[in-house]
Amino acid sequence: MRAHRAVILAATTLLALSALSCGGGKKNPVNPGGGADVTINIVGNSGSNSYNPDPDTVGVGQTVSWHNSDATGHTATSTSTNAFGTGVLAPGQTSVKVAMNTPGTINYHCTIHAGMVGTLVVK
Repeated sequence: MRAHRAVILAATTLLALSALSCGGGKKNPVNPGGGADVTINIVGNSGSNSYNPDPDTVGVGQTVSWHNSDATGHTATSTSTNAFGTGVLAPGQTSVKVAMNTPGTINYHCTIHAGMVGTLVVK
């Protein structure tokens, strides 16, 4: 019986250490490195009301991520430049941080839902 308890204790300890080393319990596996300076919420397929806030303004050098608060997958992909593309974000996911290093206005859209657009101003 004592050996059985030791095996259970060892297995439980290994599982706990494994969860800690893998970031167990994190709700944001897309962005394990931490939060961005600014997070824009994706709230649905509502045209210019799909990203919140929209438009948003950030400083040169700040980082931005997009968090999908909707119940379906979405993207945030720059329209006029190759500044960023989040890929498909599942409900509840947050994109990786994107550094905004060049001033200007960046229009972006969801590649899945036509008409779902946003604007980011980098100053």
